[in-house]
Amino acid sequence: MSTRRTKHRWLVPLVAIVVSLIAAVALAGDWTVVRERDRPYVTFANVAQFYQFPEYTRVSRTVSLRSERRAIRAQAGTSELSINGVRFFTNFPLISSGEEDLISVMDVSKIIEPVLRPSRIPKSEKIETVVLDPGHGGTDQGASSSWGSEKSFTLDVALQARTQLMRAGYRVEMTRATDVAVSLEDRVNFANRFPHAVFVSIHFNSSSGGNGVESYALAPEGVVSNLSSEHHVSAADVGRHAGNGQDAQNIALTASIHATVLSRLAAVDRGIRHSRFHVLRDVKIPAVLFEGGFISDPAEGQRIATSYYRQRLGAAIAQGIQNYNAAVNYRAGGANFAVAKTNLPPHTRSITEALGADNPVEQPYHHPPSISISAGE
Repeated sequence: MSTRRTKHRWLVPLVAIVVSLIAAVALAGDWTVVRERDRPYVTFANVAQFYQFPEYTRVSRTVSLRSERRAIRAQAGTSELSINGVRFFTNFPLISSGEEDLISVMDVSKIIEPVLRPSRIPKSEKIETVVLDPGHGGTDQGASSSWGSEKSFTLDVALQARTQLMRAGYRVEMTRATDVAVSLEDRVNFANRFPHAVFVSIHFNSSSGGNGVESYALAPEGVVSNLSSEHHVSAADVGRHAGNGQDAQNIALTASIHATVLSRLAAVDRGIRHSRFHVLRDVKIPAVLFEGGFISDPAEGQRIATSYYRQRLGAAIAQGIQNYNAAVNYRAGGANFAVAKTNLPPHTRSITEALGADNPVEQPYHHPPSISISAGE
């Protein structure tokens, strides 16, 4: 396959996704776009330059981008990358071309940008309401084992999260607060009643040999789901859905909850994926579907069956929501910030730190306050 390399400034419209990415970070330098496999890619060296990573190494097909607080690690020939210790599954494969390793523009714009710079996500709103969605209920047991059923465990985790969120001053609504059946359509319609809100659907897995936590954001328009197993819709569905209006918020919320759970429960990281579950497709507020472990696993199933573990899991989910709220709404004070942000993209704090959005910590103007998503608190 022949390769065409063209260099564009951010005002030159290559494709809509390139424009939206570069417009969101309009003060950056040039991107070098590489056309491979009929879609636009950029080099990891270009990513390192744009996001001002002082350390960039490439050994064989593995690249590492590092700074004091941030890190990206990836390997060409896979569909995975690690950002600040959190595992992500990319929408398109990471590839090599000559002496360079490449990542798709879609994955830069839909994963790296909102994860590293949640405070720059456009149209983000301060959360007033959290809609918690305990999976299954009533005659729908969900997964089950000798230790209990998914429907009971998800409800308890949601109730634990509700307690923590209400203490923090949030309004909390639940798609179900008892053991009743609620249709997927009713869950979505209920969530869409609330403005300035986020939606968190809580589930547990069951599969022979599986363990660990995994999280799902809605798949962007134009890419297939990368579920470990797609049960709800065809993976061939690549159309746009209502939830795609919140793509950046979706991945930031998903990563914040996932990272906080990892840091607090030391769970196995099965990664963050994209899917088109019904409750993600049609909800009009930022949304995530979280899988809190495998009740089928002998060790993990027994932990999930304890009220202590579920209390900790609910508290971690609640904290992840609060961290997301602080991150996307973080604004630095001081007249110098408008000047400072032209010099350095904001990256200095982790999203899992409990930043006070209303009382930000001031930093020197040449190193402004900022946040990115991390697996460590």
